[in-house]
Amino acid sequence: MLKRLVLFVFCLAMGLGASPAAFAQKGGGGGGGAQTITIRVCNNTNDPANVSVSYQPVNQSNFYNQGWFTVAPRACSDLAETTNGFFYAYGEVVNNGTRFWGGDFPLCVIYPGPFNFWSDNSSTCANGQELRNFVQTQTQSFGVYTWNLN
Repeated sequence: MLKRLVLFVFCLAMGLGASPAAFAQKGGGGGGGAQTITIRVCNNTNDPANVSVSYQPVNQSNFYNQGWFTVAPRACSDLAETTNGFFYAYGEVVNNGTRFWGGDFPLCVIYPGPFNFWSDNSSTCANGQELRNFVQTQTQSFGVYTWNLN
């Protein structure tokens, strides 16, 4: 398995579409190191969810877009690590694009995935990519940050 990347914070999580809201909370301890943030997603539904994140990997200055991470029903997954308290996330129920968790920050994804690419700060997606509205999050604490999909 790939080395965990430090992820940004999910604090302004809100559900859109037919899904209930997603909530973020800070966790205690853990993470990849004393000065890192681990992005953890907990899927509190009865359906598997695909999640995408955009964050600055440790020791990098650009944002990295990565997905799809499948999080099993009633399970949690650590997706990435970062030292930057800002990150972005988007989730949707597997095989059901009408049930999703998002926000108002547009970023590109690739279907069906998986995908990994550096953000180019463009307002348009490249061929084969689709725009989705991500949740923008922020934390000032190091350790584990949990985004709950409810």
